[in-house]
Amino acid sequence: MGKILLCQLRKVCATNPAFFICFAVWALLVTAVVFFVTKSDSFHFINTRHAFWADIFFTIQTYFGDGLFVIGVVIAYCCTQQWNFARAVLGTYAFSGLVCCVLKNLFNADRPATVFRGDPTFHVVSWLPVAHFNSFPSGHTTSAFAMAATVAIISKNRTFGILAFGLAVLTAYSRVYLGQHFVEDIWFGSILGTGTAGFYLLAMPYVLRSKRMSFSVKFLQVKI
Repeated sequence: MGKILLCQLRKVCATNPAFFICFAVWALLVTAVVFFVTKSDSFHFINTRHAFWADIFFTIQTYFGDGLFVIGVVIAYCCTQQWNFARAVLGTYAFSGLVCCVLKNLFNADRPATVFRGDPTFHVVSWLPVAHFNSFPSGHTTSAFAMAATVAIISKNRTFGILAFGLAVLTAYSRVYLGQHFVEDIWFGSILGTGTAGFYLLAMPYVLRSKRMSFSVKFLQVKI
């Protein structure tokens, strides 16, 4: 069983080594921050360093992990008849989102707006609503990394992989910058998004081999 899982893991990583090398470096660095820097210090290091241009930039960037943006990407792929990309992005978004929602409700962690209520250094932008609960893990970060991993795996293109990774990292950073999440939320969200995307793309072909599966489910078949 262990050898099979290792073989499947190598298969996924081989589709786009550039993306997964970048992700491994990111995961190691943020893991070190999570375990060796206090939750409050890591949050304030990012959140208190702000500027108006950055407020605008990260407000736009954060929507890379929004459900409406992901659906827009799926529609764009459909319009250009890139059905494999459309099915993959839709499937991984739904799967990663479902797992994320379960974890959010399970942990029900307070967000920075609740933890730092009354703190004069706490930075938010006036044009975005601020959430107070269900902080862990970050849903936007999960969706952003799930889509980035999906595009990297399906395209097998080094440039696309690095670009998608960069956009996902900026999205994760924006969640802390905008006062919506802690670093540990985006850390786990990035791992969750990438992991669920890889698992979905590997597992679905085996699931859909079942003769009991209806056509309405088999349309989710993805080739990697």
